[in-house]
Amino acid sequence: MPRSSGVYSFLALPHNGAAIQQRFVEPMTYVITEPCIETKDASCVEVCPVDCIYEAEDQYYIHPDECIDCGACEPECPVQAIFPDTDVPPEWTSYIAKNADRFA
Repeated sequence: MPRSSGVYSFLALPHNGAAIQQRFVEPMTYVITEPCIETKDASCVEVCPVDCIYEAEDQYYIHPDECIDCGACEPECPVQAIFPDTDVPPEWTSYIAKNADRFA
């Protein structure tokens, strides 16, 4: 079953009464990261059984509510840009929110 995802902002009021803005990104499924930019090889699109990978101007994006977590796309990417949301390398974690924002 696909996981719900999204990016949410809310105000938190800690015990001292000072309001602070919080940003929470719900779990994604698979995330396409920086190596896809300008490469945009469509191998991942071709193997996706549910057609949840969408092309944008800069890269491909995986729709988190449509992805079934099958993992078929990951080994097909020739530039190793696709990762489970829990395994995105530290230098590319910003792509988790970027992907969520795309479908918010």
